[in-house]
Amino acid sequence: MRNRRPTLVELEALRATIANGTTAGAAQRLGCSQSSVSRALALLEARLGVPLFERAGRLIRPTAEALAINDELDDVFHALDRVASGLAAGPAAGRLTVAAPPAFALALLSRAAARFRAVHPQIVLQVEVVGSDAVVALVAEGRADLGVTDSAPLHSGVRLEPFRLSALACVLPSGHPLAESPVLRPADLADTPAIALTRRHSMRARIDRLFAEAGVERPLAAETSTAISALELVRAGLGVAVMNPFPLADDADPTLRWRPFEPTLEYRSCCVLPAAAPPTPNARRFQKLLNGLTRADRWSRPA
Repeated sequence: MRNRRPTLVELEALRATIANGTTAGAAQRLGCSQSSVSRALALLEARLGVPLFERAGRLIRPTAEALAINDELDDVFHALDRVASGLAAGPAAGRLTVAAPPAFALALLSRAAARFRAVHPQIVLQVEVVGSDAVVALVAEGRADLGVTDSAPLHSGVRLEPFRLSALACVLPSGHPLAESPVLRPADLADTPAIALTRRHSMRARIDRLFAEAGVERPLAAETSTAISALELVRAGLGVAVMNPFPLADDADPTLRWRPFEPTLEYRSCCVLPAAAPPTPNARRFQKLLNGLTRADRWSRPA
């Protein structure tokens, strides 16, 4: 067979047969005849030159090669489902997928999403709450239209457009003896239990270095993987945290106090966009709204 590129019909037959265990079940799922499914599988095996199924009575078992191909197809069919759902909703509708870490999803995207839907009620919003590394991966792979993060690793598949700058701050329980200090420094926290983000966070090493250069060893009380959980541990009285105040800092919260920290480090909150293609119109609309929603306060400023 000269053309080794599989057709969509053949790949659909493969996935349906793996999911149902029989060609009859696959045919029912796809709305076609059993012979059509069998023919599509035979053509696919001929194109690839490998057996894809082994018979076990009435059932057929996928080979390791078939399972590996099926795994590779997940992203392809996910993208096709997104296209189909957008078309089904009508020509004026669409879908926007935004990825963000928990802190941004809770404190910023929830407000942005409500404002966006008020202006564009025909657009379905999907918010993926994941770690910063996964934010970048989802945008690079085309599974998210837009990402928001303050900690993005270098990746050739994305570009970063900063929209907010903020500086390192210390957050303490409101009743802490240092809660009203105008500025805190490493020496002030020498005997204070610390809540820290885990070492996989890009800023953790830089914060540790600030304390090391000041000759201060922080007594570690807890490590956590998200800024939101760090905030809750501080609120519970386990210790204090030195972290990015944006977008979580709220001076109206009576249970916590945010204080400036020196020496400082700068955080850049960025929109993550695909590098190889222009952002979708909906992604640009959301980005514009996001820029307008964030306002200057004592903890952040426009990029």
